[in-house]
Amino acid sequence: MTNKEKFLTLVSKEKTDTLEKNKERIKNRAMLRESQQIAIKVLKKLDELGWSQKTLAEKLDVKPQQISKIVSGKENLTIETQIKLQEVLNIPILASFYEKREKEMVNQILILKKKIQHFEAASSQAFHNYRPSSITKKHRKTFTKEKFEIV
Repeated sequence: MTNKEKFLTLVSKEKTDTLEKNKERIKNRAMLRESQQIAIKVLKKLDELGWSQKTLAEKLDVKPQQISKIVSGKENLTIETQIKLQEVLNIPILASFYEKREKEMVNQILILKKKIQHFEAASSQAFHNYRPSSITKKHRKTFTKEKFEIV
């Protein structure tokens, strides 16, 4: 028996869809990578919070099987599911996460600026109301306007 004949006896005569499956797998490779990255983020955050997958399922109002699919890294997540994960776990998944955090940071900076301005005004007022007569001559030199200014 020749090698060709041996090969033909081993090869199935049934038509398979292996080529199509491989093409589909290659086409979805980027989606699978993203899904795996999300799965890693979710698992790390669950570990950090000390939550079980069942707890996360309850918080997201989904079945535990859905969480199992998510953490396996093979699930094509809907935008809705990604947003829920992002909000419940406070982890970046979508670009909007950073946009939202940026807005929060800008608001916090504005609040801090207002507090600094209020403090500057209050300290300036305190300086103007300061009466050096209540302090001995020895200590008067240490209380200058420069000591009260905020840099």
